[in-house]
Amino acid sequence: MRDGPYASILGVTEHRVPDIDTVAARLAEMRHTKVPARAQQKDAGDQKRIARFNATASKSREAASMYRAVADDARTKKALRQRIAQQHPELHRAETRARAEVQQAQQAQTTRIEQQNRRYQPPAPSRSGPKRGR
Repeated sequence: MRDGPYASILGVTEHRVPDIDTVAARLAEMRHTKVPARAQQKDAGDQKRIARFNATASKSREAASMYRAVADDARTKKALRQRIAQQHPELHRAETRARAEVQQAQQAQTTRIEQQNRRYQPPAPSRSGPKRGR
């Protein structure tokens, strides 16, 4: 009993073991104070773990829902484009040309910005130190 995890609480680490009534009183006190507190601590930890799991699961469900919505929108857009291409081929060609022009303009702007950012190059650090006199 002296080597147990509750030996110090029960007071049995001393050279002389307390009498049985004292040990019984200390056990009863532990049962009424320490055990409920430890149980509550475990319950709180379990609740936190469950809350984290539910939050993660909720985020996963939300992401899957958003992905499905985007995929549905893309399918709808594709179907509409096909319908426009069949019913109004001139309008479709004009729209396709306009999209290509917009994409080219965006690429040109991106290229210009990248070139402007590349122009400035700070000088390379030199490794000069104190000069030695000869």
